[in-house]
Formats: sequence, structure tokens, C-alpha cells
Amino acid sequence: MHPIILFIGFFFFAVAYNLIGPLATNIMQTTGLTLTESGSLVSFQQIGALLSMIASLVLMKKLKQSTVAKIGYLFLILALTGIAFSTGNIALFIFYLVLGLGTFLIDSGSNAALAGDYYEKRSLYIPLLHFCYSAGAIATGYLILPFKGSDWPWAYAMIGIILLAILLVGTVEQKLRRKRDAETKMNLEESSPEMIQAGPILPILKDKPFIIYTAVIMLYMGSQVVCAAWIPVYVEIELVQPAAITATSLTVFWVGTAISRLIAGPLMNKGEKPFNLSIYGMVLAGLSLVMATLSSHIYAVLFFVMLCGFFAGATIPMYIVITSTWYPRNTAFISLSYILAGTIGRMIFPWLVTVIGSFTSLGFALLISSGLFFISAVLILLVKRLVADRPSF
Repeated sequence: MHPIILFIGFFFFAVAYNLIGPLATNIMQTTGLTLTESGSLVSFQQIGALLSMIASLVLMKKLKQSTVAKIGYLFLILALTGIAFSTGNIALFIFYLVLGLGTFLIDSGSNAALAGDYYEKRSLYIPLLHFCYSAGAIATGYLILPFKGSDWPWAYAMIGIILLAILLVGTVEQKLRRKRDAETKMNLEESSPEMIQAGPILPILKDKPFIIYTAVIMLYMGSQVVCAAWIPVYVEIELVQPAAITATSLTVFWVGTAISRLIAGPLMNKGEKPFNLSIYGMVLAGLSLVMATLSSHIYAVLFFVMLCGFFAGATIPMYIVITSTWYPRNTAFISLSYILAGTIGRMIFPWLVTVIGSFTSLGFALLISSGLFFISAVLILLVKRLVADRPSF
């Protein structure tokens, strides 16, 4: 699939993934779900992703990475349509599980396709792909404003229709490109095999730095969903802010993340050390989240939320670039590893925040969650010392 199609699709994939944050209060009001139960929706989504990982071990050995991504979009479209027209809470949980099935295949397939098919441009394309995710997440808070309240299901329906159109365009473009390149056999997707395990996996599984670095992704992805899903709820319920400010609280987080991912590639190309950027970034992100929860003025809260997103935002693309440098023949397995770790983090930590918030306050729970960033900084420092003799980029 053409990189531009992957980038556009990833933008709206991000919108679909982040709908729960700004619409959580509306979903709770119309369905009667509690805060903890609404947090379980996110957990069901991650359970779906875990199930999808099992299937992907077969799919990625037999299908091209772009095809895996397209299957993911089909699941996502089905889930969005189902959520939009579901009539009960049980159906809502089932379709969120289906949403998880789709999101993993899209995420893994898109990353592996770019890191493998466009290896020489991975330091540009991977951060740009995740920049598109951030841009989509930024737009989410404002795209859903017309659907706040009882009309929230139509937000899901709208994104489902848009993704269906993108999938159709991408499929037609791919067929036309294959037909055009059939005579010369120059199409990369036609001429190179796409296997999830082009290289041996056992050395990776025994690689202590790789395992520790992947654990960092678990912590970061958990903290990312905590911020994206629960900061808007915190702003709306505990800080008693209107819908526009609630949407802005999600937007500023992703603005910071997007800027970070946009500049990550150029910084690495200019010789900046990715491990140093990550260590300092994690520490500053944790401090920013602490300040956001301790600030009483809403504009100060928004400022520190933006800084939190900025300082930690490039964690995922730097992980993929670094680990694919270590293991260039295992880009699909690297994508699987990062998403597996991220899924575990997204399934556990956002739920723990709701549990802590139910007994104390959501603001206090967010304050405690800043520890995820500090722990990540320590782990990255350990990885840096363990791989001092390896190239990081």
C-alpha cells in the first residue's frame, strides 16, 4: 500500500481509537455505565488486540503487511458501525473487543510495512506515521463536538464511513499500481517476500536490552492512554470545565505529542542521541503531569498537559527505529512486540487509574500515574548502558 494511503488511514485510525476520551461522559450518561465500567471498555479493546495477536502470527506469515492492515480496517469499520447502532451495554463491550481486533492489525501492519518495505527511509516514515496518529488524535476533540450528548453514536458512524472510503481508495490504488508495474516487476510489494520472521526470533527473545526496552513501551503506552482517556474526564468532572475546554485538554496533549514526533526524525538525522532524548523526555514528561494535576488554573493545566505529550511523544518511533537497526530482518516481529507490550500497558494502567480514582479522586490517580514516566526513564538508562557497543541508529 502506498505510504500516503497508510498515513491518511492512520490519521482516521487515531480518531477512532481516541473517541472514548472526549465522549466518555456522554457514553456513561446514556448507557448508565460507571467510571470503572467505562474504563473496562478500554480493557475489552485491549483483550481484542491480544486475540488479534494470536491470529497475526499466522496472518503475517502468509500475507503482505499492507494486506494485514487492510484486514484491520475491515474489523475497525465493523466495530465502529456496531457501536453506533448497538442497543445494549453488552453489545457495546463486544464491539469494543472487535475494535481491539482491528486496531492491532492496523498498527502492526502499517508499522511493519513502512519499516520493511521502505527500510532506508524508516527514520522519516516511521515518525511521520506516528505524527499522523498524533494529528488525528488532535482533531478528535473537535471533530466530535457536534456529537456531544446523546448523539455520540453518530461520531462512531461518521468515522466508520470515512475509513471505508479510504480503504476502497487504497485498494483501487494498489491494484492499479500492481497492474502498472506488472511488466517490470519493480513493485516492491510484488518483488519482495513479506514474512513476519525474516530473521531468527530466539536471539531477540534472549536479548535483555530488547526486553527491557519493550517494557518501556508497555509503561509509555499505558500512560499515553491514561492521559488521552482520563485527562478530559478529569477536566470536565473535577475541574468543571465546558465541552470546548474538555476537547482542548485532549487536543493539547496530542499537539505536544505530534510536535515531538515531527521533529524526532530530523533530530536523529542531525546526530542527536535517541536514548538521551528519551531519558530526559520521560523525566520531564513525568514532572509535567505532576504539575498538571497540582495546578488550579485551567490554562496552566492545559500547558503542562501539552508539555507531557511533547516530552514523551517520540518514544514509539524511536523504539521502532532503534530496534529495527539492531534487527533489520525482524521488523514485523518488532511491531508485534511493541504492540503486545503496549496492549498490556493500555489494558492495565488506565483501569488502575479508574480504580484509584474511584476511591480517591481522578486527579490524585493521574498524579500517581506520573510514576510510569519516571520508571521508564530509569529503564531506558539501563538499556543505554547495556547496548553501549551497538549502533542506535
